[in-house]
Amino acid sequence: MKFDILGRIRNMGLPDGKTAILYSIYEAVSNSLHSIEDRFGEDKMSDKGWIYIEIDTAEDGDVEKIAVTDNGIGFNEENLDSFETSDSRHKYQRGGKGVGRFVWIKTFDRIGVSSVTKNGNRKERVTFRFMPEKNNSIAYKRVRPAKGEDYETTIELSKLKTEQKGQIRIDSYLKDLALHFFPHYISGRLPEITICHNGDEESLFDFIDERADEVTSKTVTIEINGRSEVFHFDHLYVDSTMPPKLKNAYLLTAHGRLVGDPISIAKKFDLTNLDNGKAYTLVVSGDYLDQRVDQERLAFKMPSEARKLLEKAIMKASSEFLADHLVAVRGKQRSVVEKVLFEHPQLASQIADIDEYVESLSPDMDDEKIAQNLFVLLFRDEQDILDELSELRDLESLEGEAKSRAEEILAEAENQEKHRLAELVVKRHQVLEIANLLIKFKDGEEGVYEKEEAIHDLILPMREMFRSGETSNHNLWILDDAYAQHQFFASDKPINSFVREKGSGKEPDAIFFNPLGFRREGSNEPVALVEFKRPGDAQPSSDPVDQVLGYIEKLREHRVTGFDGEPITDVDKDTRFECVIVCELTKQARKKLERSLAQNPTPDGEGYYGWSREHKATIRVISFKKMLRDAELRNRAFFDRLKLGSPSAKAKARLARRISEKEKIKIE
Repeated sequence: MKFDILGRIRNMGLPDGKTAILYSIYEAVSNSLHSIEDRFGEDKMSDKGWIYIEIDTAEDGDVEKIAVTDNGIGFNEENLDSFETSDSRHKYQRGGKGVGRFVWIKTFDRIGVSSVTKNGNRKERVTFRFMPEKNNSIAYKRVRPAKGEDYETTIELSKLKTEQKGQIRIDSYLKDLALHFFPHYISGRLPEITICHNGDEESLFDFIDERADEVTSKTVTIEINGRSEVFHFDHLYVDSTMPPKLKNAYLLTAHGRLVGDPISIAKKFDLTNLDNGKAYTLVVSGDYLDQRVDQERLAFKMPSEARKLLEKAIMKASSEFLADHLVAVRGKQRSVVEKVLFEHPQLASQIADIDEYVESLSPDMDDEKIAQNLFVLLFRDEQDILDELSELRDLESLEGEAKSRAEEILAEAENQEKHRLAELVVKRHQVLEIANLLIKFKDGEEGVYEKEEAIHDLILPMREMFRSGETSNHNLWILDDAYAQHQFFASDKPINSFVREKGSGKEPDAIFFNPLGFRREGSNEPVALVEFKRPGDAQPSSDPVDQVLGYIEKLREHRVTGFDGEPITDVDKDTRFECVIVCELTKQARKKLERSLAQNPTPDGEGYYGWSREHKATIRVISFKKMLRDAELRNRAFFDRLKLGSPSAKAKARLARRISEKEKIKIE
């Protein structure tokens, strides 16, 4: 069938612009490779064959002419007849689908051919213009004797169509051709190919050869639809300067040519930082792929199940080749898992064998993904327990298997609870470490400390009110776990926000009403007050004892109401107050306290205490250091059990590192 092509081109998925220009070169080079193979054979084509690609551009960079010359067998009568035929089957067995010319026709207005070939016993030079719009597409054909001339064929593409304009640098041509014909290099069938761009020459073979390591080849058999299909896997490392798409990817090929884009597996195997500083490439070939490439050589027509089986085999083969790298990856992942379990002990209930779990992870899973996976497993495990409990509740009695399963669920729940307790301990350790940092210098050179708001906010978020049970929003345990067991408490809120009648705008740092553990209906329960002063203050900005007593006076004879105005308690003349002041016990602060109602020193020297008969208030003053030390001592047994060390010591070491790094920056 002769060419009736112009109408068909519009209905084909052919590339445009720069891609069309590159594909025009691909097709011309591919034809040259076939011609060289026909002349010298597959074994000798790389040694004896050559291809010369000449690209000329205008001053603005647009392509003016592409000429591809080779020393293949040329346009003899058989090849010429195939060239003139649409959808030619002449080269079908090696991937020639007869559609390469479609790209040329779509991209260029002028296609010229000059070929020295052999017909019968004589050599001839055949020249012609390929003009598919004419009835006879081989136009201006000339044949003359070529006695003594060597085989040489040139296909010249010129007069780029206006809508296909494109500018491409020589390094782009090199990298794109290296990518496209990389399978030929791997198979040992790539002849010398020279690219001349506006007079500058580069060798494609040398470009690839300098950047590719030795190939490791494997044959893999895959059962597809009851048949054993054989594939060839070629593994190698390539230099980082190779085309980006070629790096850390696998290439599916047909008839020795890349089909579609390479498929990246960089994330799948965490290949972005290989120890050898190179990248991994896998080239996949086989008869199964040759038989299923589409007409445009852009994709494969294969069932989804077959593709899944092939991908599974590719992943397995890549894992085996990358075994040493994956050992290092697994080592890093194991460290991540250990770190996540250390910081979130409740997740340990999901792992029976840490090595087995790490082996099940995808190599691309980083810290965040591993943690997400463990939390998802925990969530599913908890949901399963809840579902099974729901089923057990519906039973009239627990006997036999139901009883055994109930006991198993109880054991699982207890195991999770133990790990959750460990999680709480780790978090407390971290919070104490932060708190220890907050009472040290913010800027050692200037002698500036953090404001009291920093540690206040850590212990109890400021400008908020709380109900009993809201334990996730604060760290009151640093002061005393009992503070959390109050019906209602407020942090840095004006008194008039919870006292409606003639309330004051004064803001106690923290105030607590109705201790639940000792709540007696109709009784007058004590109110707790906590006041923070800035760490490192040599002289407190105000008298802290006088300050808390002033709060008491503002509260007397008022009703305290909650979030929705519900009554919480009545503060009258008999209401007792328990006041705690946390401050820096400097020399000046101690002198002021020793002249106050809280003038009695504690035995450890880290605090003072006293009593105001008029206010019915106990007053206790402690240092920041004592507050954190006591919190650490209360949790010491748990910290030791988990081998967490001292939070204050870790904070001190971290601060020392921070100062050292700061000094280092100054020196540099």
